[in-house]
Amino acid sequence: MPDTSAIAESAAQRRDVHATAFCQFPGTDPVEIHRVIRGELGEPNLAVFPQLPDRGVGADPLGRSAAMIAEMGFDLQPHGWRIAVPDGIDARRARSLLRSDENLLADIAGAEKTAPTRLKSTVLGPYSLVAGVYLNNGERVLSDFGARRDVIEAYAHGVAAQLQRLAHITPIEHFTVQLDEPLLPAVLDGQIPTASGYRTLRSVPRNEVRAGYQQFIRVLGAALGDQSLRLAVNLPAADTGLSERIQLLHQAGMAGWVIDPMNLGHREWESIAGLVEDDCQIFLQVLEPGGKAPGVVDGVKTILRPWRQLGLSLEKLGQLTLMPRGSFARSSAAQVVDCLGHVTGYAQALEQTRIDA
Repeated sequence: MPDTSAIAESAAQRRDVHATAFCQFPGTDPVEIHRVIRGELGEPNLAVFPQLPDRGVGADPLGRSAAMIAEMGFDLQPHGWRIAVPDGIDARRARSLLRSDENLLADIAGAEKTAPTRLKSTVLGPYSLVAGVYLNNGERVLSDFGARRDVIEAYAHGVAAQLQRLAHITPIEHFTVQLDEPLLPAVLDGQIPTASGYRTLRSVPRNEVRAGYQQFIRVLGAALGDQSLRLAVNLPAADTGLSERIQLLHQAGMAGWVIDPMNLGHREWESIAGLVEDDCQIFLQVLEPGGKAPGVVDGVKTILRPWRQLGLSLEKLGQLTLMPRGSFARSSAAQVVDCLGHVTGYAQALEQTRIDA
């Protein structure tokens, strides 16, 4: 069994192998999803703040993240979410869903016999957000330097405010925030189409992205304190420039990485080894929801094989957090329970391996 004394450590110091998941789940009943999460991802694992996209407009990742932009209204137009306007009916729905989910989390956490102290949430990364929302003129926020700077700053303060709110209404003290950046490679490579679709927007300079992430990290850290916050970025696994993106965001201070090992080449693995040596946390995706799961022995061997090939010590296994490969948004309830059961089993076995090393 894992060394549960590690649970008392701060989020930034935790050194036990544990399991978590993406935050997207199927269905429309958050109470039932919380029941599954608490049952499968309770301590020493890392429970998540669930999102249920099946609830419709405002529950989608972009609408949910837009609802966190501080002091900016937004509405839904035929071309997408538009910001810096008075709230529309869809914006009010998005904010209502978010507040309802926060209050439900407080009720569930407050009713537990042993109060939970850790939580993982997911929001869009700042550059995928500004690439996905629109200005009043119908163009993407990404197209305007001043607009994207202001929106990213407001977004950082809004995400920080939500974490502070959760810390106030629940017993949770340590937060892991996953920043999903599906559009960051296209932002850096100048591949985001304009509103018309006839051309693409200019690439955002690397130094601007680096500075934007530094400021984003700074705002969240100042709100919660470095000992209460861990950030992890989720980049597209199929991105041919993955190593470059990792280096850029690592320079900005990012210290957590969601990694899908499928199709990674030697260069990418070397980058990951460097992150481990730099004391970063690796959120490793290990099992496809609904797929055939290997037994614990075979599953652990698969995880350890590249670790050993890279020459990483078993003592550093505590920098691994295991996750399913992809979200549960299209999974059945039975698939969710089965997948999490196997992933938590692998995490327990790896933690024992670390202890015995």
